[in-house]
Formats: sequence, C-alpha cells, structure tokens
Amino acid sequence: MDAAIVRVVKSRSEAKKRKALLENELRTAGQSLYRIGSGLQTVGNSTAAHETPAGLIQQIAQAPEICDLRRIGIMLSELKEVTENLQHFNTTARELGID
Repeated sequence: MDAAIVRVVKSRSEAKKRKALLENELRTAGQSLYRIGSGLQTVGNSTAAHETPAGLIQQIAQAPEICDLRRIGIMLSELKEVTENLQHFNTTARELGID
C-alpha cells in the first residue's frame, strides 16, 4: 500500500509539472501568434511598422519555434493526455485517502 501511495504522489507531481510547462509554452506561442495574426488582419491597410509586410516577416522570423502549428498540435495532444492522467491520479489519490 505504501508503495502505491508513493507511486501515485510521484506520478501526480510529475503530471502537474508537465501540465504547467505545456500550458506555459502554449500561452507563449499564443501570444506570439496573436501579434502576428493581428498584423495579418490589417496588412496593407496600416502604416504601423509591425503591421507592414517587412514588420510581419521580422515577427515571424523572431517567433519561438513552438509557434509551428504541427508542434502546437503535438503539445495540445500531450496536454490532453496529461490532463486525463492527472484526473486519474487525483481520483486514485482520493481513493487511497491522500487527499
């Protein structure tokens, strides 16, 4: 029983850390993509430097690697799995009397 409790506590802790990391990376990507998307919506109709084709090209070049849509899809799939696992660990923890 003690080994099971230790395993659940450790697994749940790791899942919480991974979930927080994924959420942070996705928020970072979202902020960068939001800025680029906002510029794309007004491209050609704005004189703001960050909304010109040259400004957008620079923003895209400086965007973090995590802005790749395939990578975002992979991270979202992993976040879904980690969230499901965390729910399972939380249920198990309650059943074992940890929470």
